[in-house]
Amino acid sequence: MFADPQTLTVNAVAKALNKIGTGNGTSEYLLRTSTDEFRLNIRNTSYADKKRQGVMIDRHNVEFVHTVFPVAPATLSTVRKTYVVIENQRGDTLTDPVYVASALMAWLTASTNANITKLVNYES
Repeated sequence: MFADPQTLTVNAVAKALNKIGTGNGTSEYLLRTSTDEFRLNIRNTSYADKKRQGVMIDRHNVEFVHTVFPVAPATLSTVRKTYVVIENQRGDTLTDPVYVASALMAWLTASTNANITKLVNYES
């Protein structure tokens, strides 16, 4: 079980999100201020692989959303969303899928987030 609260650091500022919901393999955390909100959703589900009969896939998803509330004359919020999905075949080791996920996270954040910056600049 994840701790309550969960703290994520955004632009060198720690954001402590309090748990506001839980159940059936999910948890939701929220920090709301007068100008914006941060929301963290953690979900764990499973599904049958349609291409390989009898194979179950465990799906783990974490989503982090920053919503900036509009300031007049603006009427629309600005929404920033990031999420990660990790899928592993049931019966596989837990260690090896963690290695694969860790490799991708390290690649994305290598050289002070250079690869994330390239990605949002449409580089491929």
